[in-house]
Amino acid sequence: MPLSLAQLKDVCLLHRQDGKRCRYLAQDELDGSKWYCLKKSGKKAEVDDETEDYIKESKKKGIDPRSQVIPLGDNCAGYPILKHITQGYDQK
Repeated sequence: MPLSLAQLKDVCLLHRQDGKRCRYLAQDELDGSKWYCLKKSGKKAEVDDETEDYIKESKKKGIDPRSQVIPLGDNCAGYPILKHITQGYDQK
């Protein structure tokens, strides 16, 4: 599993249903039990742009974007995408 279970639970807040969940999480297309951090990938800018647009639209509508189930968190410095090496704060 590329991101460790502890990293997903304690830092990325995978199972949170609010804005504190990390916005950079991506699930593996072939193995749904694997998660990656997109922060150090070419998709970071795309994720940030989408998040910024969502926040602006929510504010225009008078909705608190952090009260919704959309992940908005920037919860760690990020990891490169490594499909066969487990990564996380609990890994050496």
